[in-house]
Amino acid sequence: MSTEFNDVSFAAEFLHTVQPFNALDSEQLQWLARKLDVVYYPQGKFIFSSKTSPGLAIIRKGAARLLDEKRRFLDKRSEGELFGHQIYFHGEVKDYDAEAEEDCLIWQLDSDTFKQVCSKYPLIGEYFSSHLKSRLSAAIEVKHSATQVRDLLIREPVLVNSDVSIRDAAQEMSRENVSSILIVNEGELCGIVTDKDLRQRVLVEGLDSTLPIKAVMTVNPMSIPANADVDSALLIMMRKNYHHLPIVEGSRPLGLVTAGDILRAQSEHPLRLVRDIYKKTSVDELLELSKRLPSLFERMVNLGRGVGQIGRMVTHITDAFTIRLIQIAEEKLGPPPMAFAWVVFGSQAREEQTARTDQDNGLVLERDADEDEGRYFAKLSELVCDGLDQLGYVYCPGEVMALNVEWRVSLPRWKRYFDGWVEEPNPKSVMHSSIFFDIRSVYGDSGLVDALQGHVSKITKNNRIFLRFMAGNALSHRPPLGFFRRFVQEHDGSQSEGLNLKHRGIVPITDLVRIRALEAGISVANTFERIEKAIATGVMNEKDAGSLRDALILINRIRIAHQSKQMVAGGKPTNFVPPEELSPLMRRNLKAAFMLVQEAQSALEHRYQVH
Repeated sequence: MSTEFNDVSFAAEFLHTVQPFNALDSEQLQWLARKLDVVYYPQGKFIFSSKTSPGLAIIRKGAARLLDEKRRFLDKRSEGELFGHQIYFHGEVKDYDAEAEEDCLIWQLDSDTFKQVCSKYPLIGEYFSSHLKSRLSAAIEVKHSATQVRDLLIREPVLVNSDVSIRDAAQEMSRENVSSILIVNEGELCGIVTDKDLRQRVLVEGLDSTLPIKAVMTVNPMSIPANADVDSALLIMMRKNYHHLPIVEGSRPLGLVTAGDILRAQSEHPLRLVRDIYKKTSVDELLELSKRLPSLFERMVNLGRGVGQIGRMVTHITDAFTIRLIQIAEEKLGPPPMAFAWVVFGSQAREEQTARTDQDNGLVLERDADEDEGRYFAKLSELVCDGLDQLGYVYCPGEVMALNVEWRVSLPRWKRYFDGWVEEPNPKSVMHSSIFFDIRSVYGDSGLVDALQGHVSKITKNNRIFLRFMAGNALSHRPPLGFFRRFVQEHDGSQSEGLNLKHRGIVPITDLVRIRALEAGISVANTFERIEKAIATGVMNEKDAGSLRDALILINRIRIAHQSKQMVAGGKPTNFVPPEELSPLMRRNLKAAFMLVQEAQSALEHRYQVH
């Protein structure tokens, strides 16, 4: 036997890769490593029974089979995985025996030492005494120190009272050499004025400079708390295309964070790309910018940003490309003949995009279009959808795009669509529902979409018949677990196989949460926001909802890491992940996530009596 396996440093280094011991520091790992016994078991050799050996076994090399009292297969453990402690099988604790499936090298802790470790380190003890749900929650926890927006402040805020004249406020901006100024009333933030405001609202319109500054200020501007992280500020700026964001403590302004502040803090940042997008004047110029997406996506993943943040950032980039294409189209075609909203569906609507995906979009028009108006919106849709395709957002295979006249209709027509799908549910209407019930306005008159969402909430809330059909459709997407919890792989359209993490992992969760949101009349589209509102309204309990959220985070984390590697290597990002590419620990965590989804699906099946 190699002496390295008896080396304390070697053992400590390996333990650092094994959950939950990766939470210990180097000194603690060294202490634990000294407690390990190294034991070799040849293939077929009985290792121990959980009835009599409540210690802990860590597989360093090889694999072991876990068998019940009738020697039926329960599970398999491989390198880096544990057994000996309490294990849940389908939510229940069972006794089991362990035997070597192949030659095994085991690091063991006897019963007394194992108890000592759990007592000495409560975090370790809690892990081994916890249920599957708690363990998954621990697995997805990300520990990193985020920079707060207050850390970007380099000077005291420049403030003026709301009754100060425009001229005096402008002079104050000049003296302080700032491009914006905060307006206060009795010390509380009430507005903001920028150089752009002075040019467009004062000079161009010829306003009297003796008027109070409140006449031209942006009233009650969006602000951000001083203890918020920089990424939160970034998301607001990306979503709204803001260049200035007030920082407050309560209602008291502390200063401003600008787009430049964030860009200086990080050399390559999604906000820089969004700002550059709005400066371009052609599809060809936008195409050059789109080539930065793979490296930007990789950076977001490597920085350890949460999957929710990555989803929103990637989506806001897609939104920016879409908005700029619409603006370029309007410059070419002239102003639209009526109010309209460009809407998106699916993952873009939920702000949960990862790598570039296909298009799902449409138009909500103020009223039915006549022939000339119809031609305008047909051409607008063509220019935008063709542009998106050139940028890598390929045409929707199901033709759910504004290019299709069926999805380029008036608000009353959209309402009739939803009425028909809800009142007469069938497989086709339920399929449409799973697409169109995730909807968000990207450009234009958002009030049209608000009106549509209000109508949808009214007709679906507590509609048991329709929701039952939705539940039946949701249950058609099952996690990829077969007999004995073995992974079920699928072909990705090429010669390779893998786990379909989108349709077998993400979709089942988003479907489940969407149904509960519709039941409660929740109008937001983002899955994480739906979960929080479902908890708040009582339609989902906090424990189960939290477990579903953790499962979504873990599955998405694996998915985006895989896609990032594919894009950096110059390949096309897919949703198929070969399980052999994952570490043993990650495979176990992924199985745990799939099992939680199965539990949630069983609860849904029971709730809506789907047979």
